[in-house]
Amino acid sequence: MKKIFLILFILIIVLVVINLIPGLNKGLGNFVYKIFSPFTRLFSGIGRGIANFFQMLISIGSLNKENIELRQKNLALETEITQLKEIKKENDFLRQTLEISKTEYSIEEVAMVVGKDIQGIQDWILINKGDNDGIQEGMVVISPEKALVGRIIEVSGGFSKAMLISHKDSTISAILEGNRVEGLVKKSEKGGLFMDFIPNTEKIEINEKVITSGMDNLYSRGIIIGTIESIDPSDNQIFQKIIISPAINFSRLENVIIIK
Repeated sequence: MKKIFLILFILIIVLVVINLIPGLNKGLGNFVYKIFSPFTRLFSGIGRGIANFFQMLISIGSLNKENIELRQKNLALETEITQLKEIKKENDFLRQTLEISKTEYSIEEVAMVVGKDIQGIQDWILINKGDNDGIQEGMVVISPEKALVGRIIEVSGGFSKAMLISHKDSTISAILEGNRVEGLVKKSEKGGLFMDFIPNTEKIEINEKVITSGMDNLYSRGIIIGTIESIDPSDNQIFQKIIISPAINFSRLENVIIIK
């Protein structure tokens, strides 16, 4: 390796001398240039390769920067779209609330669900309105679709707990919308809702609506509870066991309305 650098150094010295002494660069110069030209091309090629390599690094850096900027813009757009969707949901909820206010219900407050237990034995939801907002125990909670959710059982300054109609201790005086037969809606042993005390002699239709009757002085009359899913007309029972499909999905409940 040292010999190569020594030869290159000597050739460079020779070229310098040829250029400094007039007359030598005509004949001898051509000979020396022929010898030196491969090395010149070699180092020139290496220089171009290094320049191209650094140019490639600069290009990659620019592309990475552009990609980062594009990702940031996409994230900002996705965030904006999400916010717009949430605003639309809120507007839809407020519009539904306005429609309800035009009916027989007297709205006390609208609230958001901030906690829930719908898979245990408690079956309750926690809402972000409480004593400070005029909420009181016993007030009825409905969904934006005007379906029965439950009633307030605990109240604190800024929060309230509502017992769902699927709670084991919940009993609702109900009536079938079609034939006006009355009964009680309770939680079944399997966890769903059923309507009890409907005589076997009554003709019941699948998908018929079940609504509150108001006879228990807990819930206003006419609030939808659900629809009839199936009927068990057992000969060993005096009453039919009517399985009810709730009008709302409690696991997806986000907003509620408290009525007086």
